[in-house]
Amino acid sequence: MSNHQQAASNIPESTENCEDFHARLLRQFSADEMSLIVQLKRLFEWAQGDPAFEKQLTSGNMSPATVERLQRIGITFNLDEVAILWKYPEAAQRFVLNCQARHEEALPEEIMQKIAEYPLFVLWGRYLSAKNRLFRNYMGNIAEKVIRIPANPKFDAWRLRRIAATKSELGYFSYMLDHPILAFELGDGCSVGCWFCAFATHKLTQNFDYTEHRDFFRQVTYACVDLFGRYETSLALLYYGTEPHDNPHYLDFVKDYTEITGFPVCTSTAVPTDPVWMRELIAFYRQSNSPWPRLSVLSKAMLHQIHDLYSPEELRDVELLMQIKHGPRQKVSGGRILKEEAGLREREQGHYLDEIVPQGSIACVSGFLINMVRRTIQIVSPCYTSQKWPYGYRVFDEATFADAEDFHRVMQALIDRNMPENPPKDMLMQFRDDFIYRPTESGFELASPNQIHHFRNAALHKPLGNLLAEGTHSYDELYDIMTKQHGCNPMIVVVALKNLFDNGFLNEVNAHSGVSSTSEC
Repeated sequence: MSNHQQAASNIPESTENCEDFHARLLRQFSADEMSLIVQLKRLFEWAQGDPAFEKQLTSGNMSPATVERLQRIGITFNLDEVAILWKYPEAAQRFVLNCQARHEEALPEEIMQKIAEYPLFVLWGRYLSAKNRLFRNYMGNIAEKVIRIPANPKFDAWRLRRIAATKSELGYFSYMLDHPILAFELGDGCSVGCWFCAFATHKLTQNFDYTEHRDFFRQVTYACVDLFGRYETSLALLYYGTEPHDNPHYLDFVKDYTEITGFPVCTSTAVPTDPVWMRELIAFYRQSNSPWPRLSVLSKAMLHQIHDLYSPEELRDVELLMQIKHGPRQKVSGGRILKEEAGLREREQGHYLDEIVPQGSIACVSGFLINMVRRTIQIVSPCYTSQKWPYGYRVFDEATFADAEDFHRVMQALIDRNMPENPPKDMLMQFRDDFIYRPTESGFELASPNQIHHFRNAALHKPLGNLLAEGTHSYDELYDIMTKQHGCNPMIVVVALKNLFDNGFLNEVNAHSGVSSTSEC
């Protein structure tokens, strides 16, 4: 049995991964159709990253140099086959938007007649519809059927609370997260220094050497398998505030990790112009029909270089993310471009959500951020970017480790110290730090950056809300006040506090007994 088959046997039946939906997408089209789709993909990449070309394309007035370049970068179909882009631009735009919509609608007959005149554009619409439908189903499965970590109940319960908190705090964007449980940084710093870097990573100082530390890395991976399970350990990244290309053996680490866990981890890189490395990376992911790597395109010149270096077919599974400085892609105001001076609590009443970027964070890991060079571990989870959390994730605790054996011990100690399944008696009871607390006649409201939560049992929620807003009482103290001073039913108080805890409404940063901001465990 292959590693992939062995790992697959451990996956919950309801679970689907990126490889599944992408493979199903590819199977819906013939080889001849895919040869045209990859050319169309390239055409629209160029238009997205180069306003001058987009203007030529939407006007139908392409210069001889543009026509020559189209041929040179592998776009060989007759452009008259997509003339709808300049003859009927509104119909073309409405058709594309409909193909990408959450719920496609029946377009007017007049529009569909125009679309039907261009079979190549119809093919592009079929591809967009299939891709978006399959991706929505995949993300819907993630949102509805959270992957559990049965091998580690304490971590599983903590992660469920963090996922609930993320849904409250980040709103719609949170449903696009699959919450990997691990991120390994294979270097200290980053050589690229992207202008928009939400992690504001410092310049690269050192890499984690594969030749010297391969066994160490594998032992750490096996320790994670022991802690969380084999398939669950595959829910990981081998970069975070680092650039994969910086480590010359990045792909070797990925292959080792895949061998141990059974599934390839994803890769996103801002250095797509090393053709030898890129082709090795593409070939690795092509084996499993994975939709990776993703390429961050930092300039129009880089986009042109990518198209010069690689054929449309080579980039079939590769998504280009247009991160061009003055492009339309909105950036989270974190890290290097942090603009927010404080969280919602510091904003004027009635203006809490002014100029809020809906995404709020680029972080995705709800678990452990591990730097293999510094040998540090942080417990992290996505949150709304603010002055307090400028990188878009909360840090709940951190520690250092010496070797693989110590790594296992430290990880278990962090779990035991920070991840109770129920609120401990001495837990400091406070609302999550992004909330605005508003008392009401019937109880209280909690306003997050993306939604408002209502609590409307006056006898219970009015005193409970005030006590939690004070943020100075332990669980035991709050319980005594609610039952003895306010006469609340003890069972109702226990259930109410448990619900607030389980749904991620309570602060857990340094809230548990014995937790300090930095520790060696």
